[in-house]
Amino acid sequence: MEQSDSYNVKQIISSLSHELRTPLTILSSNLQLLKDHQFKLEDELRKETFQLCEEALHSVTQFLDDIHFLNIANKGELRKKSKKFSIDHMINHILNDHHTKFYHSPRIKTEIHLEDDSFLSDELLLSKAITNLLDNAYKFSGKEVWLKLTNANKCLTIEIEDQGAGIPAREMDLIFMPFYRCDNVKMLSGSGLGLSITQQAINCLNGEIKIESTLTKGTKVKLKILSDEF
Repeated sequence: MEQSDSYNVKQIISSLSHELRTPLTILSSNLQLLKDHQFKLEDELRKETFQLCEEALHSVTQFLDDIHFLNIANKGELRKKSKKFSIDHMINHILNDHHTKFYHSPRIKTEIHLEDDSFLSDELLLSKAITNLLDNAYKFSGKEVWLKLTNANKCLTIEIEDQGAGIPAREMDLIFMPFYRCDNVKMLSGSGLGLSITQQAINCLNGEIKIESTLTKGTKVKLKILSDEF
């Protein structure tokens, strides 16, 4: 037990250090550049510098928001706020969010079949889950990532499949732990919070999440959400 607790603490410290230090370093260096040379910089370079600052600030804010989300969920205070929304609009919003790594990427492929475009559930929680899964799939695979979505009989089924690194079988039971990162992808950036947040969001929606993965061949995640009209 003590070894497990010690390992978890090391994971948390490592994640906190990386997820905060990197963007703060970018922010600090670029603000210093603007401070020292703002009137000498060409317009395009000044614009790029401000953009780097904005992205770094968003990265820190997103990381802190993720920790806050998990804190609320772990205290049992996460609540579903259901309302009807357009599935197509939700997917378009996710794919066109310029803060994501997969923004406008040709590697993201979609296959959508809808009996009804409207769905009654919590759009924000569902969007958060899908975004995290797409982000993982895109990050851990240099190939195509498929987003398949079907709405039939008031049941929304979502599949996200990649051809990436895969998850080692011995670690499948650990992947939903906050800050946990599989051994074969630790060299890549990431907080280790995505799957934990996704699981909490799907649980709040009374949905199901299943993961199938083969090492070096890829991972498929399947979500099932029933409409709150039931």
